Amino acid sequence: MAGYDWLHLFLSRHLDLSIRVAENVLVNHANSLCRDTVANYFELLETILQDNHIFHKPSNIFNVDETGLQLNNRPGKVIAVKGSRAVTSDTPKEKGETISIIACCNGEGIFLPPYCIFKGKNLKDEFSSGMPPGSVVRMSQKSAYVNTDIFFTWLKEHFMPRKPLGKVLLILDGHTLCNLCEMVEFAEENEIIILCLPPHT
Repeated sequence: MAGYDWLHLFLSRHLDLSIRVAENVLVNHANSLCRDTVANYFELLETILQDNHIFHKPSNIFNVDETGLQLNNRPGKVIAVKGSRAVTSDTPKEKGETISIIACCNGEGIFLPPYCIFKGKNLKDEFSSGMPPGSVVRMSQKSAYVNTDIFFTWLKEHFMPRKPLGKVLLILDGHTLCNLCEMVEFAEENEIIILCLPPHT
């Protein structure tokens, strides 16, 4: 109780402070995100932009990332009697399906159409229904995760046709890249500079 009194008195004197539940951060993430790592990354970024004359060309600076999206039928809101305990909605599947989306945007805020990966063999028309023009839906038998082969296909068939003239910088997190020499060679031949973000930052 004495500890509580001390804390209560302390907080009463410092009204700008409050007790919050801490968010867990993995140790390797906390150790990786240090001032030197971030400073080195931005120094490298500045050097690349200056040396390749794209510092003032936001249309030639791209960021690409993948994200998972759960496709499930979320129940909508309904009107029910106050105090009702079981308010249900019919859904065709119990568990949702996860897909991956490769999203890419340049420094001017121009987005490439989404590139979606579904797990399975058969592409159904409804998968691309309502998608923005130029969107791609791709099937992958093993999983809906983005691997090196899928990313390389995205780079060649989805990014390249939309790439502006001259050198471009493509910033990515790098966890799907396994130092694939063929992809690095392709990027160099097509004036694409690939820059990976520092791990766990």
